[in-house]
Formats: sequence, C-alpha cells, structure tokens
Amino acid sequence: MAVTLVKQYSVFLTNAPGVLKTFADLFVKEGVDILAISEDVRYDAAIMRFAVAYETDISHMLTQAGFTSVKTDAICLDVPNRTGLIRDIGAVMAQVNVNITSIYGTGSGNFSRWILVVNNISRAMQALEESELFG
Repeated sequence: MAVTLVKQYSVFLTNAPGVLKTFADLFVKEGVDILAISEDVRYDAAIMRFAVAYETDISHMLTQAGFTSVKTDAICLDVPNRTGLIRDIGAVMAQVNVNITSIYGTGSGNFSRWILVVNNISRAMQALEESELFG
C-alpha cells in the first residue's frame, strides 16, 4: 500500500463539446501527469477535480489559461483492489474522527487508486499508514 500526499485542483469548466480536450491539452503541453480525475456536471457547467503529484504546481498554468481553480491537499491511496475496501477506508477514518469531504477512484484487477480529501490530513495519513487493513 502507498499513502502519498498529492494536490487536488478543482476547476470550473463549461460543459460543452471540446472543453475537456482543450483543458487536457494544457497538461500535455506542460508535461503534467494527472493521477486521478473526477467530473461533476450540472447542466452547462462542470467541476473537474483532479490530483497531481504534490510538488507539481500548476496554479499559474490554469490562471493563464483563464480557468478558475481551487487547490487542496489530498491523499492518494494505492492499494490492492478488493471487496469492502471503501468500507474499510471509512472505518479507519471514523476510528480517528476524520471526516472525508471528497473521495473518488477506481479499481481494476488487483490494483486500485483512491483520492481522499479530509478535514485532518496528517491524522488521516498516519491512521492509513498504521492500518493493517490494506496489507
């Protein structure tokens, strides 16, 4: 299991054909790897949440391209994929009184990656690292 600190950016986008391609072109141009991505669409607007390596600062790139964004510290959890994993992540957070404000991810085969935004990142990371649930 790997528990790493990452940056999550939330970006407000227009929900229209070609916007995602234009947005993704920025990352290709800057050589930025997106670790995970989630989008919430409401009619003609969308909020794109994506995680990048912690040392990657792309605020300037987004601002110059005309995007409004919010940067948040998040946890990237790379763990073996299995039934009950989300329940166990929730249990670990509940045991240390940490609230999950956002979670997204996916699993394929034996691997899964999850991004967590929480109200106490240091307590959450310590609890996850010390947990034997993911071994």
